[in-house]
Amino acid sequence: MDCPELQIFATAPRGKQGWPWAKPISSLAETMPDGPRITIVTPSYNQGQFVEETIRSVLLQGYSNFEYIIIDGGSTDNTVEIIKKYEPWLTYWVSEKDRGQSHAINKGFARATGDIFAWLCSDDVYAPGALQWVAESLDKKRLAMVVGASVITHGPDTFEGTLDQRQPSFAEMAYNVKTFPQPSTFWTRDLWEASGSLREDLYFVMDYDLWLRMVPRAASVGFIDDVLSYQRTQPEQKSAQSRSGENDFYEQRAQVAWEAARSRGESRPGWLARVLCSRLRQSRGRFWRLKEPGFHWQAARQVLKTSRW
Repeated sequence: MDCPELQIFATAPRGKQGWPWAKPISSLAETMPDGPRITIVTPSYNQGQFVEETIRSVLLQGYSNFEYIIIDGGSTDNTVEIIKKYEPWLTYWVSEKDRGQSHAINKGFARATGDIFAWLCSDDVYAPGALQWVAESLDKKRLAMVVGASVITHGPDTFEGTLDQRQPSFAEMAYNVKTFPQPSTFWTRDLWEASGSLREDLYFVMDYDLWLRMVPRAASVGFIDDVLSYQRTQPEQKSAQSRSGENDFYEQRAQVAWEAARSRGESRPGWLARVLCSRLRQSRGRFWRLKEPGFHWQAARQVLKTSRW
């Protein structure tokens, strides 16, 4: 797909300015002549307030060899109207009832023809030049991932926020529930095929589960210090919902972490011991400094579910 010219989107709604309404001159990078094809999937449902910025941040990347797929879950707000506005530059879109975010993303990747995959939620935004950075990092690589930095915004109407530069090792992911900044994580097609699709039964941690399956199968996991995305903080996002349903959130994280350990042949008590030791090292041996005690309780429950260790 040819990247849309800036003048096509020159007219921004009243009061809109800056990226992705106006493309910064400094971000007009030369695209790789034979760069890998990048597939971006956006799952969407009733995010009309934000989805236009999401779409524009993909289309105005300045990288030509990409395809953009939007899977909407049957929105009843103005989301479909906005998607139709950009339809000429989309590879595919649909608005129909689905089984949730993971199902929507899986549907999108089932149609993908790219060499590199990623998904961008309908309230998040790519930074200028993100796809160029990714293409240069993953070009001609197999079974590879690349993770960039992200900004967690201070609110829904600003891109200013807290820098998220998490670059955990696999041990930190498996035993200390660290994870990657989801919208700044990209991977090659063959790694997706080797690892399997997103689990639809996980509402909060389907990305964490995917990374735990991908990293052991990856030939390389690279990191980029540059900001590739902005994670919008807003009341309807899943991270806000996780705070109101902490037990479910912690239970899913513990379940996923244990299943990753079991796939490597670890025992239940052995895994729990590594989890606690990892957290104790981080807290310098002080039990009262342990963060997220809810996770540790749920980890213990995973061990106690069966006596057949």
